[in-house]
Amino acid sequence: MQIKNLSKKEIQNIFDSINNHLNKKAIKFVKYLNLGNKTIRIISYDENYLPLIEKQLSYILKNNSEKFDDTLIIWSRENILDFAKEISSKNEKISTRIKFEKIFRKAHKTIIPDEKELYELQIIDDNFSKVKPLIDFQVFRNFFIGNNKENHTYYYCANDLSPEEIIKEGHIFVQFFNNILKTETSNLIHGAVIGYKNRGICFCARGQRGKSTLSVLSLLKGFEYVSDDYLILHKDINNKLLSSPIYSIITLSAEMYNRLYNLLDSSRFVSNNARKDKYVFNISNLHDKFKTNYPIELCIFPEITSKTKPEIRLCTEEEKGRALVQLIQSTLVQTQDLSEHFTIKKIMNMVKNLPFYKFDLSHNIDENTEFLRNFMKNFETREKIIAKTPKIATDITFNIANILNTELGIVYTLGKFTTNIYENLLKGVSKNIIKKELEIYSAVNPNIIEEFEIFTKELEKQEILNIENNSNKNIKINQEFAKDDNYRFTFIKYSNDENTELIKIGEKNEKLCIK
Repeated sequence: MQIKNLSKKEIQNIFDSINNHLNKKAIKFVKYLNLGNKTIRIISYDENYLPLIEKQLSYILKNNSEKFDDTLIIWSRENILDFAKEISSKNEKISTRIKFEKIFRKAHKTIIPDEKELYELQIIDDNFSKVKPLIDFQVFRNFFIGNNKENHTYYYCANDLSPEEIIKEGHIFVQFFNNILKTETSNLIHGAVIGYKNRGICFCARGQRGKSTLSVLSLLKGFEYVSDDYLILHKDINNKLLSSPIYSIITLSAEMYNRLYNLLDSSRFVSNNARKDKYVFNISNLHDKFKTNYPIELCIFPEITSKTKPEIRLCTEEEKGRALVQLIQSTLVQTQDLSEHFTIKKIMNMVKNLPFYKFDLSHNIDENTEFLRNFMKNFETREKIIAKTPKIATDITFNIANILNTELGIVYTLGKFTTNIYENLLKGVSKNIIKKELEIYSAVNPNIIEEFEIFTKELEKQEILNIENNSNKNIKINQEFAKDDNYRFTFIKYSNDENTELIKIGEKNEKLCIK
């Protein structure tokens, strides 16, 4: 259940209740984290957090600090449901709404709802975000999050502190770091930065595009290193773009682990992140390669190709657009910030005036790394033309289209079937030809033509694509994608701190939200 727009006083009363709850506990340790130009104090009421922090954050972990900017308070609790009940009972408005919800659901379902369902509470405050909860009781998954950004204090409580469970939720505390680092001149980024002789390279690529293998192998082969996953981008007083590390861990697929085994040396296994598709390692043995406040001078867009030899060249305008989409969209998905157009524009403005290069990777990972080393050895003499940033940038990866309006800071996402139709439009297939083909599927989706008409109108309205209607090019519909998506169009717009489904036919079941 979502509860929106409590008063400022009511929200503070909730945080006061949490603090009163914690005052009954004994503090087990206090540590500090150096996050680029910010310092975080960690207060823990459970000693079992310490090995997790030491394994993941050992490079930035400090025992003492003269000052700090924000505080993260962490503890564990066996039953988050009881905690949700305790805190809710002290807020008259919330407890009244829970009673109303119980009556409402019983009347409509003729059954008493599961208590966990009732106390799965997300408190939304527009001053924090219209999408992300300010306070989040994840009763089914047994953890709690609180974001008192106004007081620079954040809260995290979990039931299961095993490394596998913690990493399954993402790198430890990454959502808090994202909130804390989000300033006018800094942001958390999901990407990779390595470098050669103080020249930083920002790899712009989503997962499974060769980025991690390239960055980790470069680290193991003597390059300077900032991060392979999450890092800090920030501007200094001279407007120079710098990068700083956060985590002391890397993640490798089983295949890459086997190929890099002999180079990992004293790197310590941490977990298999509960998904069993990747191995997580602590690389504190390589801290001497880590760099803080490391200057970034170029962006590289890597892709695995069938080429027998690697190649690096300047990006075209279209390729630069794809690189920006992959860097920004990957970051926003991981941090749940897809709707924040100001964050999108900030990240884009940080990197758009750097030279962008396309790196076509071969399947020889060692050769790729040496090719990059030779490229950087002669970087001073390389051509550094800054490609134009397209107004509309489109990236289609894993059969999903993500579209970025770089001027407005708006991201759009299409489903697989919708992406398939969009690709036909991009290739110049006319609307009439597409409509004629879609009519075949009206028995499965009676609204398919209406959805297509809305889709094409929105493409033009959002200034994504001007559609011509005089081509005789043949249409190619992927039957697998069409069937998987039930022959329905999906077109989502993320902007102005909210998600909008641009194609909406008929009634939909909305989540009950009490204001």
